[in-house]
Amino acid sequence: MSLIGERAAVVSLGASCQTARHISLNAELLCRRLDPTMQLRTLPFDWVLAPPGAVARWLRGPVRVPPGAGEMRVTQKPFWLRHGIWLWHDRMADAEDFAVLAARLQRRWDRMLALRALPRRLFILSNTQNNLAGVPDQAPQPMDFRLTGQRMQEVVAAVESVFGPAGNSFLFVAYASRVSADAHHTGLPLAILEPDASPHDGDSAQWTAALTRHVAAEV
Repeated sequence: MSLIGERAAVVSLGASCQTARHISLNAELLCRRLDPTMQLRTLPFDWVLAPPGAVARWLRGPVRVPPGAGEMRVTQKPFWLRHGIWLWHDRMADAEDFAVLAARLQRRWDRMLALRALPRRLFILSNTQNNLAGVPDQAPQPMDFRLTGQRMQEVVAAVESVFGPAGNSFLFVAYASRVSADAHHTGLPLAILEPDASPHDGDSAQWTAALTRHVAAEV
């Protein structure tokens, strides 16, 4: 989930469900520090698998909702070939399922684009979900979840192309093994977590500490 309030929003940009999970688990902390009116809402990057390159492509659009079922490949779950995004918590067994999926995405994008009216937006992208390591072997297209300096800057540029240059802040959360050396030299906030043993949930204590440090620096 993401958080939306009257003055601020905390937005998951994937790359997996773990980001949305820890925004939700830390909603009280984030609301207290950023905007007490924020409430949990679902946005497009919640509950999908979207590598950093796909995040930037999907943000830039202009096609943000699949125009037809022919762009989808169902391998376990619906995979959108145009952007390289796995809609992991959706189903698509028939035309009716596709219509529901497309309408749901449209509502989420409408909600996200409305955040242009807010003075403050915090975007969070993480690659610390452990089972991401096996995703590329199952995907119908290459999926690379590593963070490089270029990919981080592409995500920032894509956000600014949608929301403008003002009011945006960023937090990237990663394992040291899933970042390139130049990722540390972008000047963008980068929290490095120690690997945990969970399949996908992540380490709550490390996430809370990273979010606490970040929002303290933002205030």
